Amino acid sequence: MNSEDLSNLLSINTVREKAQKIKGMYNPNLINHLSKEAFDLYLIRESICNQILEITNEKDNKYGKIIDFVKKKIKENKNQLKQTSDEIELTLIQQIIEEWEEFL
Repeated sequence: MNSEDLSNLLSINTVREKAQKIKGMYNPNLINHLSKEAFDLYLIRESICNQILEITNEKDNKYGKIIDFVKKKIKENKNQLKQTSDEIELTLIQQIIEEWEEFL
């Protein structure tokens, strides 16, 4: 294993650990007691972390591929943001974008 492979592996592990840490912030027994806003944020984070964990577990993965995936998700959500005028949906999409940006 050369230094480039090691660097790639460490970067992927850092992203994976961050996703696991975010998922670990929520106690499964207390999720039902969250406010609507907190529950929405939980669902956003859970979805993003699951997608991140799925892509970091792929064989022969590259850190650059993960970053490209995150950028693609941000771009998709920014396009969706431009297409909506509903205030609640705008807020939700902005939260989604902010959560994805945490992984850059």
